[in-house]
Amino acid sequence: MSTIKDIARLANVSIGTVDRVLHQRGRVSAETEDLILRLLKETGYRPNIFAKQLRLGRIFTFGVVMPKPLQDGLYWSLPTAGTAQAQRELAGQRVAVRYYYYDKNSVASVTRVRRAVLQASLDGLLIAPVLSKVFEGFLAEIPPSLPYVLFDSIIPQSEPLAYIGQDAYQSGVLSARLMSLLIPRSARIAVLRVLPEDYHIDERVRGFVDAFGRKMGSDIDIFEIDPNREEKARSRTFAGVVGRSGPVGVFVTNSSTHQIAGYVKARDLGGRIRIVGYDLVEKNARHLREGGIDFLISQRPERQGYLGIQTLYRHVVLREPVEPTIMMPLDIVTRENIDQYRD
Repeated sequence: MSTIKDIARLANVSIGTVDRVLHQRGRVSAETEDLILRLLKETGYRPNIFAKQLRLGRIFTFGVVMPKPLQDGLYWSLPTAGTAQAQRELAGQRVAVRYYYYDKNSVASVTRVRRAVLQASLDGLLIAPVLSKVFEGFLAEIPPSLPYVLFDSIIPQSEPLAYIGQDAYQSGVLSARLMSLLIPRSARIAVLRVLPEDYHIDERVRGFVDAFGRKMGSDIDIFEIDPNREEKARSRTFAGVVGRSGPVGVFVTNSSTHQIAGYVKARDLGGRIRIVGYDLVEKNARHLREGGIDFLISQRPERQGYLGIQTLYRHVVLREPVEPTIMMPLDIVTRENIDQYRD
């Protein structure tokens, strides 16, 4: 028997568009509506009896646990936009989203969020567990009756309903491959690892170091940056990265890539400093367009947030099976394709 998802895939539209046609809520072109109605008939679609009960007043509330949107150069505003899009599309199915933001640099902040989440009456959770050690305990306290989906990063030995994100180790390997195209064998290599401790960041570093060690036999210096320290301390770290003569390849493990790019630009060091990093936040995009960053790897954060809510909806509301792992592609963004790139 076909599902709403099947119809949406065949018609190349969103689940929300199919839902609007089913419930005659407008905002769909006549051509698209005719196509969906024809597919509904041809596939023998039958409405999910449980989903029908939604219109009798049942509201399903999904909690979203992630860092504050302004952190990491506004990176977390992107999955927030994706969850908001999913909520809008599922409004007719009485799906509500409640946000629980935490400070990724504060264990106490996560503790407060954990208490609030476990005391709330929720039907599912979408969690970005970027503080690995802290979230190990958090996840262990979630009752078996409350399904949760992890996105952005995974916690080893956890048992989520699904994981949505990239293969962190392979993204590190890819970054090493990109760096090898930019620098000569004589170049120094620096890894800028941004604190706090985070399992998927560690995996990126491991993949990069393993790949570069195998391919080029190069020495790699790993620098740690603590966002809680003052800017002068960060500048001293950057000076250690680029201070000596000769070409330098810099790998940045998260969306803070623009910080080292800005430091290099301010000191007119472009040309001998080649930079590979992550995430298409606006500050990174600006440096990429200007040539200060050579490559960015996008994680499609909006898509991750969107799929997280849709996965909970399918499991909790429609009682349909879901994919246990949804891998995001390792998208390479350059100054040549950035204006054509779409998340």
